[in-house]
Amino acid sequence: MQWDDFDETSLFDLIREQGPDEDAERTIRAFRYVLYAVRTDPTLLEHMLVAAVSLLALDQDETPRTILDRLFRRSVSDEEWRREYAPLFG
Repeated sequence: MQWDDFDETSLFDLIREQGPDEDAERTIRAFRYVLYAVRTDPTLLEHMLVAAVSLLALDQDETPRTILDRLFRRSVSDEEWRREYAPLFG
C-alpha cells in the first residue's frame, strides 16, 4: 500500500455518515494519527495495533483477547467491508 497516495477524504466522509458526530470525529482523529505514523514508517502498522490493544486491555482491566473479541463482534460484516470500505482504500 502506498500510504502517501491514500486520500482519506471519502473514508472520513463515510465515517461521519455512519456514527454519532463525537464518535466519528474521534475515529477520524485516530485514523489521522495512524496514517501519520505509517506514512513515516509503514512497518509500524501491526505494532501500533498490538500497542493499542494492549493499552486498551490494561485500561479496562481485561486481556487483549477479550478486547479483540469484543471489537470483532462490533465490526462490520465481511460483505459490508468489501462493498463500502475496502474500495475507499484503492
